[in-house]
Amino acid sequence: MDNIKEFSAGNSGNGRKKNIVIIILCLLLVSFGVYHYFETQQSDQIIETVSNEKLELTYEYQDLLNEYEDLEASNDSINSQLTQERERIKQIMAELRSTKAQNKEQIKKYEKELKTLRDIMKSFIVQIDSLNQSNIALRAENKEIKEQFYTERKKSTELSQTLEAEKEKVAIASVIRAINMSFESYNHKGKPTDKAKKVLRLAIAFTLDENPIAPQGKKNIYVRFTNPENHILLNSEENTFSYEGEQIAYSAVREINYEGLAVDGIVYYENTGEPLISGTYKVDIFCDGHTIGTKSLDLK
Repeated sequence: MDNIKEFSAGNSGNGRKKNIVIIILCLLLVSFGVYHYFETQQSDQIIETVSNEKLELTYEYQDLLNEYEDLEASNDSINSQLTQERERIKQIMAELRSTKAQNKEQIKKYEKELKTLRDIMKSFIVQIDSLNQSNIALRAENKEIKEQFYTERKKSTELSQTLEAEKEKVAIASVIRAINMSFESYNHKGKPTDKAKKVLRLAIAFTLDENPIAPQGKKNIYVRFTNPENHILLNSEENTFSYEGEQIAYSAVREINYEGLAVDGIVYYENTGEPLISGTYKVDIFCDGHTIGTKSLDLK
């Protein structure tokens, strides 16, 4: 009987130990489950946070790329550097898309890189603004220089025109003028006649007027007698002189020494051809390439 009691007591003690062990194991299992649950939840939260950071970072890189695309300089070197930075951003965006969401260290690296690229962009903006200001200043300076150039050129043109006008005035003023002209016709006896068929000689008498600014020296005075049919009276087709860039015929010529003072002269035309026709005859006198006098005569 005593043995049965001892056995029962022993079994009861062992049972309690087993129960305690079971309870401890259950507690450990529950604790591990709870820990695993919270660990999983925390891990999921981290992954979600990093995923959100990755997505936001992708948007920020896209915005940065757009800002870089808007930058353009008038300097080829800066434009080349801008192109390099744009390609660099595109490369980082491609790497960022392939980076796992839980790779927080890599995400942080790209965040730092984003800040660096933004700082670089700011330096580009400063350089471009500086260049633009320099270009504005240069354009303003160039505009001022051009305005000065055009003003000076206008002054020069006006001065040239004034000088040319004065030169022309001097040229006009320096032309010798024929005054006191007398147009006469003579017969074979040397007597004046107004009968066209009897005229053998035409004469134009004149005075070269005083002109102190006219070129002095020996002057060829060319005379052209024109008949009523507007034909030049000639004794030779070879008798020509230069007038306004052309060679024109003359009826007669005489050399006169001109010294700036009034001097008289007379030029004759001997009619050796057919008899003259009736009507109005005209005579033009030339000197130094200018017409210096005109006179007319009526013959019957």
